[in-house]
Amino acid sequence: MSQSKLISSIVQNYVETSKCFHIISKDGITTDQFAIAHSDPLFVNSSISIRQFRLQVPSILRTVSIAKNLDYYQNKICHEIPSIPDIEQIKPILQKLRIIIITLFLKLNKIMVEKNMKIPLEYDKYLVDWNKYSEQVLIATSTILIGYQQHRPEEKTLDTLEETLDYLDISMSLIDEKMSYLY
Repeated sequence: MSQSKLISSIVQNYVETSKCFHIISKDGITTDQFAIAHSDPLFVNSSISIRQFRLQVPSILRTVSIAKNLDYYQNKICHEIPSIPDIEQIKPILQKLRIIIITLFLKLNKIMVEKNMKIPLEYDKYLVDWNKYSEQVLIATSTILIGYQQHRPEEKTLDTLEETLDYLDISMSLIDEKMSYLY
């Protein structure tokens, strides 16, 4: 699927419909498994035994921590959006963040399904990259959302995500284009 179609699908399936959901079904922190078990056309059920792989794939612990927080924020944004008037500049910014977070989860889901865990160092490298860019989004999201809740907009923080967008092979202009009919 092209990145343009992917972003279109995310907008149509989750943003336009305000479909709120948790992506993670088992967080790997309070459970031995980290699992994405969201049933829809974009996600594939996948899981990793944290207990089994934490020594072979050291970055997995950071991955589950970041993922748990990103999932919390994407769901929180989804529930917050309906109460924000369309004319407020923060609304499309929060929607963009949610799109980026969902795209990151789709990338993680693909890593979990397609990459060979029999080669732990290689698998770890994929997770190290995912962690780096996901942490940038996590920091930006918390900064923007907390700023909004405290009536101190932090809209420029979105500009710090260019590297993450490159990692995902998407652009802010693509997201803007696919969201343009919403506002």
